[in-house]
This record gives sequence, structure tokens and C-alpha cells, in this order.
Amino acid sequence: MQVPARASLLFDATVYIDQLKGQLPTSIINLMASRTILHGAPALAELAVTIGALEPADRRTQATLIPIIETLTRINPSRIIVPSYAMWLEAAVMAGILARTQTIPKQDRRKFFNDALLFLQAAYSGSVLVSRNSRDLDLLLQLKPQAHVLLYDKS
Repeated sequence: MQVPARASLLFDATVYIDQLKGQLPTSIINLMASRTILHGAPALAELAVTIGALEPADRRTQATLIPIIETLTRINPSRIIVPSYAMWLEAAVMAGILARTQTIPKQDRRKFFNDALLFLQAAYSGSVLVSRNSRDLDLLLQLKPQAHVLLYDKS
């Protein structure tokens, strides 16, 4: 995809994860250096849930937690965007449509919800959503093809 000139970038949680693991492709790193970066509250929440989900007694937990906490605290609050009520509703409907059409089991119906929220945030803010989640975002693009999404593979 050709990234529109001056378009800001909005990251899916996969970008933060890949960056923390040193697996973000150089092309994405270079693009980040030349663009305004926005941070979607749903992606940040996906990272934050890890803080509570990791087992405190596991010896690996501290090494995993520190980079996540540092990443979350380094983000400038003025660059964080939060979905509007209308986006929450539209994302819920989109997630429901995808759950139904992809025959997702009842207990997993919310599978597409955060992706739909971030997708709509990017669409309504004029940003490009950056992600390696090609499967789910390809489905969302079928519902709203005018959105801008930049997909990548791990380096």
C-alpha cells in the first residue's frame, strides 16, 4: 500500500509487541521516523492487560513487564486517541457481522472487536492503521474499503 502523504500512523498492538521483541521490519521503523504517531486506547489496553495476566511468581514475568510498562508510560498522552461512542457501536456491529460470517463460536464473538475499534479510529482520524494482523484486517477492509491499512510481516 502507498501510504498517503502526511498521514499519521496508528498502531495495532502487534506493532508494539514486535518492536519490543526487536522484530519490527526496518521499512516500518523508517516510516515511523517520518510520521506523526497516534496511539489507540484499545491497542494500549491490549498491552496493559498483559500486566495483570502474567503470573507474578513466574521468574520471567519481571523481564516481560518492565518493557511493557516503560512503553506505556513513555507515550505522550496528547497522542492517545479514544474511540467515540459512535465508533464503539459501529465496531460492535462490524465485529458481530464478522463473527457471524466467519462462523466464530459463541464464546469467541468478541474476537474482532478491538481490531474493529482500531480500524475505525484510523479511518475516522485519517490515519493509516499499521499491523501484521492481515487476516482480520483484510476482513474489516471488505466492510469499509476506503480505510487505510498498512500490513507487514515480521522481520
